Amino acid sequence: MLIDFHAHVFPDKLAAGAVASLAQKAGFTPFTGASFSEMEAFMKAQGVDKFVALNIAVSPKTEKSVNDFALSLLGRENVIPFGSVHPYSENAFAELDRLAEAGIKGIKFHNEYQNFFVDDEKALPVYKKCVQHGFVMLFHGGADRAFKPPVKTAPDRMRRVVDRFPCGKFVVAHLGGQDMTEEAVRCLSDTPAFIDISFGSRCVSAERMEEVVRAFGVERTLFGTDCPWDTPKNTLEWLSKTSFSKEELSRICHINAEKLLGLN
Repeated sequence: MLIDFHAHVFPDKLAAGAVASLAQKAGFTPFTGASFSEMEAFMKAQGVDKFVALNIAVSPKTEKSVNDFALSLLGRENVIPFGSVHPYSENAFAELDRLAEAGIKGIKFHNEYQNFFVDDEKALPVYKKCVQHGFVMLFHGGADRAFKPPVKTAPDRMRRVVDRFPCGKFVVAHLGGQDMTEEAVRCLSDTPAFIDISFGSRCVSAERMEEVVRAFGVERTLFGTDCPWDTPKNTLEWLSKTSFSKEELSRICHINAEKLLGLN
């Protein structure tokens, strides 16, 4: 069983333009398209059984359409859609209620694209509402190469949020901090926050990845790719260069995700 906890998906009519724009801004070449049909076929071909489909409410005005798309994916056997809200939206609470009632399991935040610091006081009530609904909150962690500093989800800022909501289900992507793994280990490894390993195979050695995962704990680590910017195949090859046992790899590749999402 393989669950990819971090894949980006867009409505068919927007996917090609969105991926082209993101690729130009970040300087990356995508491995596949990111429409749902393209991503579904790609994941199946790469041996993924289920994947978390992510889209981002980059502004309050896009919030409803992003969540309408997430809701349209509910009920498909191989996809777990997450919604997204913007903390500056006057409708954020209503959207969270709507998503929870429909059965959405998580909320995606990307503070660079949404343009707010993760520990912004205005965002705290939104996180509180997410905790009340039992949502998994998945954050882009650390730097994003499409944006200049200051980093809006630096590990020390993320730590303040996790400490504020000790019962929250937090996942900090990219080994807890893209291009900031030392800070991630120092600031977050002793918290209850999960990490995913998405995009890591393009950034750090397998040895360094294993060090970070051991610091956080295998039981708090999730397989993810950041597809279309990396692939399940690449990520599995990267994992194969580590000393993780078969049981530990099973935890990373699906067991932890199943428990966190309540899939069993």
